[in-house]
Amino acid sequence: MLDHIDEKLLALLKKDAKKKYSDLAVELDLSPPSVHARVKKLEQSGVIKSYNIDIDATQLGLKLCAFVRLTTEGSSCSDLCKALTIFPEVEEFYTVAGEECVLLKVRTTDTAALGHFLDTLRTIAGVKKTITSVVLNVPLDRGITPRLPD
Repeated sequence: MLDHIDEKLLALLKKDAKKKYSDLAVELDLSPPSVHARVKKLEQSGVIKSYNIDIDATQLGLKLCAFVRLTTEGSSCSDLCKALTIFPEVEEFYTVAGEECVLLKVRTTDTAALGHFLDTLRTIAGVKKTITSVVLNVPLDRGITPRLPD
């Protein structure tokens, strides 16, 4: 169970995962060894799964982001999910409840590349229908942020 100090520590690390323990200690009113121990505990318990960099996809030429919902027939959703892992365009995907069983987040260079990806996707056994929504802008992308007590 996380206490309010752990939650504040997570929020600070979310903003800057490279922040020094000594700087975190000042903000948390703890000693640097205490901060280190808390971080290790959060890592070992799986609360902190990894430390990542935030890459600007547009700087890599991937200017188009879209969400694709898949309706399946015949094959199982798990078989389809295995097939989806080979596509570099697929940034992430989810199995979901509803008429569609899979939601993909894809990135491509442009609409032509998206069209080619969709054409290829439709050839996979079990894909009955795709519904695509192209992202126009992203007003908010904050990821998981711990809720701090008032």
